Amino acid sequence: MSTTWNDEDLKEMASQLSSPKGDNGIKTGERMAISNENMIARTIQQLDIKANDHVLEIGQGNGSHVNSIITKSTGVHYFGIDISETMIEEATRINRAFVDKNVVSFELSNGHDIDFQSGSFDKIFTVNTIYFWETPDVYAKEIYRVLKPGGSFSIGFADKDFMKKLPFTKWKFRLYDKETVSETLIKAGFSIAKITQEKENIKGSLGDFIERDIIIITAKKL
Repeated sequence: MSTTWNDEDLKEMASQLSSPKGDNGIKTGERMAISNENMIARTIQQLDIKANDHVLEIGQGNGSHVNSIITKSTGVHYFGIDISETMIEEATRINRAFVDKNVVSFELSNGHDIDFQSGSFDKIFTVNTIYFWETPDVYAKEIYRVLKPGGSFSIGFADKDFMKKLPFTKWKFRLYDKETVSETLIKAGFSIAKITQEKENIKGSLGDFIERDIIIITAKKL
């Protein structure tokens, strides 16, 4: 039996996807962790994380994937920032053992500034957050600033042509293709190293199974 979604339902879904809040936000975080699992893994893979790397993730959600990053090599330190207080709390809870060992930390972000010193990170990545950046050109420059020279930034997102078919993306979302994201990164100072395009089958936010077109762009700070 199919579910009928009205505009208020869809608007609330868009709001939760942009910044999960409360009990519904926790459930949204769990769904996102499942639906984005492959995209997260593929985006991380592009970074080629090495021993002692300092890794920043922008918008980590509930952070259920952080274990896979910390165990990639010795001495890896992970930092997650998110605009959702609910997701910061959930990620901290799920990764309590790593947090207590001081190899993982999570901080609330305002979505405009990245509150770290310039050149703090060897690798930076983000998955399905660019839709919600209020000032993409400015934020891309912030990412560039906190990345070390020679460092890599990897960004995963779903293609505009796919996203515009989803009924909830007319609220909160700004949609992108590979050309627009590449241009934004180049303007910020990055050099594009690799662009990967793939298709994947996922259970979507509306509960249906869909084929999604994903793009992963890896850029370098020279």
